[in-house]
Amino acid sequence: MNRARLRRALLIERLRSAEYRRAAADAQAAQAVRDKLEGLSERTRTLAGVYALRDTAQDGADLAAAAMLSAHLCQIGRNARAQADNARAEAEIRFAELARADRRRQRSAEDRRDMAALLLAERERREAGVPVRSMAPSGSEAGTLLD
Repeated sequence: MNRARLRRALLIERLRSAEYRRAAADAQAAQAVRDKLEGLSERTRTLAGVYALRDTAQDGADLAAAAMLSAHLCQIGRNARAQADNARAEAEIRFAELARADRRRQRSAEDRRDMAALLLAERERREAGVPVRSMAPSGSEAGTLLD
């Protein structure tokens, strides 16, 4: 009975570790998107400022074209900023999921260590000739392995 519980705890620990690795990869990808979009937003804003300050217009058409280019760059910068803000929110969500996955992984490792210690103590008591009482989980303990 307890060996089956230990095997189950080992399986859960492996699943939690895989879940943690997936959450870490997702968080890293979200952070990379965030960094990329924030860099794009900053470069676009800088470029728009440079074009707004240029005074090389020869005539009204040059001035109008420069103003239009600057306005378009500003709009692109605002769009990139909005996308960067969305990416930041997504990255925060992914890092929160990573933290939850880490807590579940740690808890499953602790459950597995506790189960292994229980089995070892049981075996030592048997070898010492001490009667061993089966330690079947109660209702609340049985559910902790899957949380």
